[in-house]
Amino acid sequence: MNETPAHGAPDGATPGAGPAPSLRAYLGLYSAGFVGREEMIATVAAWPFEPEEGLDEGHPEPTHQDNTLSVVSAARLLGQLTREDVAEIQRRIDLRADGGAGGGTERRP
Repeated sequence: MNETPAHGAPDGATPGAGPAPSLRAYLGLYSAGFVGREEMIATVAAWPFEPEEGLDEGHPEPTHQDNTLSVVSAARLLGQLTREDVAEIQRRIDLRADGGAGGGTERRP
């Protein structure tokens, strides 16, 4: 039985819905075909990104954090997102009213 709602994201997998949604999990749903491209781009561009903590040059992605711009970069490297997806997400982030990624994060995708 598939418990994924018709809009693609499970309960709590979109920003503002439920406790601490996971961008990593949401992008996994997108790459599995449960979320449409336009919905994914709009959702990720509006995502409440967290500041990255504990970055180590030997391990650039904070594995304990699921809601950082590094997750978007990793999804690109893993082939879950295309170069065009990332460019459109970045364009929409840049257009946000708060002027960027928010949450004190730096521009990375």
